[in-house]
Amino acid sequence: MILNSASYRDPLGQVYEKNDKIYRKVLNNHKSFIEKFISSNFYIENQKQNIIKTKFVDPKDFIQKNSDSKVFWLEHEKINFITYPHEWGFETLKQVAIFHLNLQKQALKNGYTIKDSSPYNVQFKNGNPVFIDFLSFDEYKEGSYWVAYKQFCKNFLNPLLIKSYTGIDHNQFFRGAIDGIGSELTSNILPKSSWLSFNCLSHVHLPAWAEKKINSTSKNLLRKPKSGISSHNLIALWDSLISFIQKLKVKKKSYWGDYENNTSYNNESTDLKDTLVGKYIHENNLKTVLDLGCNTGRYSRIAFKNSANHVIGLDIDGTAIDKANLDKDLKTKEFIGLQFDLMNPSPKIGWRNQERLTLWERLPNIDGIICLALIHHICIGKNVPLSEFINFLCSIANNILIEFVPKSDPMVKGLLAHREDIFKEYNEEHFQAKLQDNKMNFSIHEIKGSTRKLYECKIK
Repeated sequence: MILNSASYRDPLGQVYEKNDKIYRKVLNNHKSFIEKFISSNFYIENQKQNIIKTKFVDPKDFIQKNSDSKVFWLEHEKINFITYPHEWGFETLKQVAIFHLNLQKQALKNGYTIKDSSPYNVQFKNGNPVFIDFLSFDEYKEGSYWVAYKQFCKNFLNPLLIKSYTGIDHNQFFRGAIDGIGSELTSNILPKSSWLSFNCLSHVHLPAWAEKKINSTSKNLLRKPKSGISSHNLIALWDSLISFIQKLKVKKKSYWGDYENNTSYNNESTDLKDTLVGKYIHENNLKTVLDLGCNTGRYSRIAFKNSANHVIGLDIDGTAIDKANLDKDLKTKEFIGLQFDLMNPSPKIGWRNQERLTLWERLPNIDGIICLALIHHICIGKNVPLSEFINFLCSIANNILIEFVPKSDPMVKGLLAHREDIFKEYNEEHFQAKLQDNKMNFSIHEIKGSTRKLYECKIK
């Protein structure tokens, strides 16, 4: 049994993995609630899509030694790929925020509440959000506060406002603040125009002002609240937040957001490239695919049309990733697009640098990689040696489709326009030699009307 590195904060129970299955150990004093919850109409209706499928299990079936009599065990459906909020684009974070509030509303109407608002409690299945933290549900008591309000603002509302009002990506803030972005920092970042918004004023600026008035010696910290809030007013608050968040948009255009419609390829070259990508996926029977530099998801869509079951798209551009995740074809598939910088990837963060893992540690087994129009940005734009980049790709999968972009290409000329060409080994001959060093067989596909070539590579 392997204890999940992020499962240590809740005293009620911990999550374990064994034989590719997910188990949760829970204290017996919570058993009657779980029995009631699992048999409730709320759970039965939502476990089909919104809440992770869960059942009671006998520990004798998977634990050899005698189980602790003070606990009981649950088994959860496994999510094959866990993602983190600092990897989500704006639209994905927005989707999860609205999902969380709607689930809160449904829970309340059925006599339950969700006692925290951690975005890590929501993952994706078949392109849709699903709530995975079973122990976050609790019985609702009329007149209770929304105890997770501040956490919701820090993890959802504040980062969305920063991106919407300023165009600044929220991702780096999340990586530096695992528990979310506080009101004071958000208030300082937002422009003066945000003070004219009632929601910004009430959820950000006024709380930030109040926080400045409180310090460790403040007597107000010792006072208990005199009264709570009615269920009617809670639902009104959540409806107000849903309406506000739905209207948030990113006004600033990005550099790569419209790249799919403005490439250096003509129509004939584009069609040929599409055909080669589809053939590569189909003939190699690739089911789980990593699309590096996926942009708006063109080749991810082609992968699904040619036998792929699961595609993970990575791209540094938030606008492009948002377009991919909103794509009508990809939304119905097991696709997730992540805003991700290969030069500054997700690190281990949290308690003892073990609570949240790197993306490479979380990836499922990858059958094949699509790596198109990317190598020059990494090897020339970011000075990564060609051999290092190829070693990196080979460490992930045995099948790789990579587009080699020569120095004669207009994009590479642009990268070198204002700097010295120190990349003497960046050429096709050296590229092929490095593929051979990694024991790769490869076939070369020339693209008519372009100096670029597609290399279909397979480790021997």
